[in-house]
Amino acid sequence: MINKIQLLFSLKEPQNKKILTDLLFKEWELIKQNFPILKYRQAIRLPDDPTASVPQDGQPDNLPEQPNFDIIFELRGEEVPFDSLIDAVKDLGFKVEPLIDQFNSAALVGKEHIIVDGTESLFLNMVLRRPKKWSRDDWHFHWLEHHAAEVKENVKGLEGYRQFHADEDASRKASKVIKVDIYDYEGTAEGYYSSLEKFLETLSDPEVSKDTGFIDHGRSVMWLYNLYE
Repeated sequence: MINKIQLLFSLKEPQNKKILTDLLFKEWELIKQNFPILKYRQAIRLPDDPTASVPQDGQPDNLPEQPNFDIIFELRGEEVPFDSLIDAVKDLGFKVEPLIDQFNSAALVGKEHIIVDGTESLFLNMVLRRPKKWSRDDWHFHWLEHHAAEVKENVKGLEGYRQFHADEDASRKASKVIKVDIYDYEGTAEGYYSSLEKFLETLSDPEVSKDTGFIDHGRSVMWLYNLYE
């Protein structure tokens, strides 16, 4: 089982992008000296991200403005305690504070489940909230035990699919350490694609775009990234 912390940063100003990506890489160089067991990933949102133009059943007609989540910083490791992941980034909050929109940035800590093995250079991160009619436990059980099996059976040509199930208490703690406001997403659905054409082809599949009734589309966010490991 892979435990990880995923930090989703919305930039305060667009010109901060390179400053923040460089800062995060330098921070990783420091972190790995103290936590050699950890691995690192950084994802940068595509400049012309096409996801907003991809139709999804269940989306409200007037979708509220969503966080940009321009840059993702992630630390991960086999069975690394949540507290260790949070401790690894304890000095990061004050460093990124001048560069990010704290109100629209998020911290998530939890467990990653590999549903379809594979990693590619394009990374779709769908940050999920559940409909209020679902209990948290029932929602996570359905997502992992039922929805995952449906995806494997019905969605063709997947080049990688993972579920990241967030722990609310650990995510809340991480958000305070990083000084960001958002921690209450249920987790992320992660898709991997070798090309933009493959991404668009996959998302046009009716099995992908259909509304399964367990995602609150009005409060969830989906963006496409270049992935660096």
